[in-house]
Amino acid sequence: MYKIYTFGDFDIKYNDESILDTKGYQYRMLALFKYFITFNEKKLLPESIIEDLWADNEFHDPKNVLRTQISRLRRMINLDDKNLKQFYRIEHSNGYYVFKTNDNCVLDVQLFKELIDEGNSLKENDPQRSLSLLKKGLKLYRGEYLREIEYEEWIVPIRNRYRRLYLQGLFNYIELLKQKKMNEEIIKTCEEAIQYEPYDEVLHMYFIEALTEVGEKRYAISHYEYITSRLYSHIGIKPSLKMKMLYKKIQLDEENLKDDINLSKIDEELKEDYGNTGALICEPYYFKFLYNLEARKKSRNMKDNKFLGILTIENRGYLSTDEEDRKEAMRTLEEIVYNNLRKGDVLSKLNSSQLVSLLYDIEEKSLNIIVNRLQKKFQERCKNKNVILKIRFKSL
Repeated sequence: MYKIYTFGDFDIKYNDESILDTKGYQYRMLALFKYFITFNEKKLLPESIIEDLWADNEFHDPKNVLRTQISRLRRMINLDDKNLKQFYRIEHSNGYYVFKTNDNCVLDVQLFKELIDEGNSLKENDPQRSLSLLKKGLKLYRGEYLREIEYEEWIVPIRNRYRRLYLQGLFNYIELLKQKKMNEEIIKTCEEAIQYEPYDEVLHMYFIEALTEVGEKRYAISHYEYITSRLYSHIGIKPSLKMKMLYKKIQLDEENLKDDINLSKIDEELKEDYGNTGALICEPYYFKFLYNLEARKKSRNMKDNKFLGILTIENRGYLSTDEEDRKEAMRTLEEIVYNNLRKGDVLSKLNSSQLVSLLYDIEEKSLNIIVNRLQKKFQERCKNKNVILKIRFKSL
């Protein structure tokens, strides 16, 4: 059985082994194949195909180029190979080309649409079956449709359509989980979905609500602080009224967090109120979530400049430091780092002598400036001269 994967990383597999890894295919022929599967079973004029795919190319005879590429596509699988059989056909009738998959082929986007459409339609009358269908459909979505095609205009409306369908199915699925009070499953679902839709406010609201329901109010507040900062710094969007009301509700539900709201403190040792103009301070387990999220996003966008920093307080030479002096040095470091990083950066306390940080949208050449500034301020402000600050950064 052949399986064509169009969400996330494009691939064609036969018996779970990629045929793209074993056979070399020209870029132009593969682009044409992706175009055909996008318009599976649709009538396509040669002029439309040429305009969408090769409008910027000055071919002497573009229709002949198209015929050549289609001829190569028809021979894409070597029929003499006993282990492989052709899994699609390209028909030509009345001036139109029609691409069709055979019975030995599963197209993920087609199965995705069928499952999500049926799941959405059954939400009211058969919620249990709807839940099952939507779960299966959502698992097929592994990122944007044909995400490796970045700049071609023809793909934009199709990609947006599947994205809307994904979000519609996702939100219906979460609503059904809410009815069953399955908050842990909602949290898991949202964590996975945020990888693909990091800036959808509704998704983050579901996530924050579920965290609150399971008693993770500080985690919920940390996430609110983080995502509202990221939404504003990246795309200039301020939190909606609904998002703000949700935030206020969490505040009212947990009176003992009143002093923590602007700080997102990382533990009880962090007592001073630094305001809310510096880096986001969060708990270690939430920092781990953010790190994994950014690492996954980095694998899809190598242009992002993100760095992981480790800041360590150490004894100078063989000198020793008592516990109170070390705590005082750590509090000094926390305040310095908080006030000298940007509002969009993230900071957490790893242990009694180490901080970790995530820096966003920064050039590597600027790291030395940051390191020197932090070390200088620490040396000036730390009362105990037996401790030193070491800082290391690595690219995500």
